[in-house]
Amino acid sequence: MEMKKLLGISTVFLLSSMSLSAVAGSVYVNFNAEYQEIDGFGGMNAPGWINDLTSAQATTAFGNGNGQMGLSIMRMRIDPDSNQWYRQVPVAQIAHSYGAKLLATPWSPPAYMKTNNNVNNGGKLKKEHYWGYTDHLMDFTHYMAGRNAPIYALSIQNEPDWHPNYESCDWSGADFVNYLNSQGSRLDSSLKILAPESLGFNPALSDPILNNYVARNHVDIIGGHLYGVKPKNYPLALQKGKKLWMTEHYTDNEDANNWNKAMDVGLELHQSMVANYSAYIWWYIRRSYGLLTENGNISKRGYVMSQYSKFIRPGDVRIAATEVPESNVYVTAYKNRSGKLVVAVVNRSNSHKELKFTLQNGTVGSMTKYVTSASKNVSYGGKYAVSNNRFTAYADPWSVLTFVSE
Repeated sequence: MEMKKLLGISTVFLLSSMSLSAVAGSVYVNFNAEYQEIDGFGGMNAPGWINDLTSAQATTAFGNGNGQMGLSIMRMRIDPDSNQWYRQVPVAQIAHSYGAKLLATPWSPPAYMKTNNNVNNGGKLKKEHYWGYTDHLMDFTHYMAGRNAPIYALSIQNEPDWHPNYESCDWSGADFVNYLNSQGSRLDSSLKILAPESLGFNPALSDPILNNYVARNHVDIIGGHLYGVKPKNYPLALQKGKKLWMTEHYTDNEDANNWNKAMDVGLELHQSMVANYSAYIWWYIRRSYGLLTENGNISKRGYVMSQYSKFIRPGDVRIAATEVPESNVYVTAYKNRSGKLVVAVVNRSNSHKELKFTLQNGTVGSMTKYVTSASKNVSYGGKYAVSNNRFTAYADPWSVLTFVSE
């Protein structure tokens, strides 16, 4: 499964001992210029493939208190064997209790429905089993709903364009159109239907859906993975009124506490937000390269994710902000409906960067800084008064930061 994935508020700061940038970067934040609504940040739980999260680990992942990550989406597998569905229930219940959205994804239909009569090694769903496959998917959602773990989003197929020797199934863009035209009306309308979850957000699989009137009306979310590609905007999906979810990636399988590698995750999170993704979902939540390490502690990658997931909450909206105010400094901004402001900064330079923020068409009283770096983990970094819609702050070197309004 993993081998192919390698691809009195003002604060005075004494900065005399710090290496500061010579010129301040200007960041303009416009409350009125709105982009995508955020649905959340999350990860995959896969009991049956690896050991399940413990209840304590699930609480660390989905709770949003001190020492918790605030994940708001959990992805899970729909086992082709319904006798195994019980494995998904305990952690899904915990995630749901914290308000997380549950995304269910099948890796393969049951073997008898496929051309190769095998859940592994690809093969295709037979057209005569479209009806039965829909029953299979709906049965899973009904099973989870009956156990207080209701599914929010349902995928049709994981990585239909990847043909491994493990659990998988091959679909083309035309296959998705044929299936949705035949079965879309039978999919529960209370679910958000997601497709096609291709390996690298391949438009050859999603364009046919979007360009077919019937098929696209049965899909709410265009989902994809980032193996071998970088986050990229998808104008056709947005034009057709579909959200974009990045539903699986891990950048590499090196030690999750390697800080330089964790900074790569920070950059990809920034790039995904600029690409108008409404969700960003890591692969395994707990793994040597995961958001939690195998001992259940939050990893550096997890703390980087937390700089987004703890503060940018479902329902928040990304708003315009100067994206690159200085070389190697990356900025995005978000608001909620009550006017709260969150600004995320990735500083990939080796010096402190002075940032001068100007708020347009809205304001807040103050901003609180939190920072993750090689030596800090979502640590308090001081409060900044906002005066005349402006404030100035320093971004720590080689770090990910979040500024949150009071």
